[in-house]
Amino acid sequence: MPTDKIILTFGGGGVTHGCDPELEDFSLRIVPPRPNLGYIGWANEDDALRITRFYDRFADHAREVSHLPMGAPPKALNDWLADKDMVYFGGGRSNALIAALSDDATWPVLRAAYDRGCVLAGVSAGGVCWYDWILSDSGGQGYRPIVGLSLVKSGVCPHFSSEAARQPAFQQAMTERPDARGYAVDDGVCLVAVNGVPRGHFSARAGHAAYALRSDADGRISQSVVPRFQTA
Repeated sequence: MPTDKIILTFGGGGVTHGCDPELEDFSLRIVPPRPNLGYIGWANEDDALRITRFYDRFADHAREVSHLPMGAPPKALNDWLADKDMVYFGGGRSNALIAALSDDATWPVLRAAYDRGCVLAGVSAGGVCWYDWILSDSGGQGYRPIVGLSLVKSGVCPHFSSEAARQPAFQQAMTERPDARGYAVDDGVCLVAVNGVPRGHFSARAGHAAYALRSDADGRISQSVVPRFQTA
């Protein structure tokens, strides 16, 4: 049977920020028991505290926990990904992460792991880079749409609840894309995409959710809460 391809997008918070442990509990329900877990911190230049928090959080729940440092050659990436059940990408600069992952030597290896069923998870930049376009401030010029890796065919915005300026900026970006769709994710929330389509959300914080936005042919925006994701 074909294997579902899953992307977990955390809008903010979670393990690398030392909060929302329920998000990691949820992600562990997506993968097999005692999984092989990996961490990539390229978006934040391998911040040591975030790496340590990842190891500490998952050490008792996985058969193996490891991270792949910046600058690792493509052969090392291929070997490292060989039997991973989930790879978690830390937050930071979206544009830098996308550039690194889209490298001609890196992308085919990563895409092959995703196609075989390795779950791609991450927070902020590490969770939204997989979409067609992202509302990002990583360019240093305010909130602007940037091009993503297009495993999920829509726009996306993290930190929807915690950064007030993101909401009007994302709605404006949607208005400029008639007949477009996009998803916004609050901090403490995971948006689950299955086979390239967002299917539901899990929230670790009361009153926080993920939202589906649509623009019509005239650029009018509608917004609704994404249903809760049901795990088996």
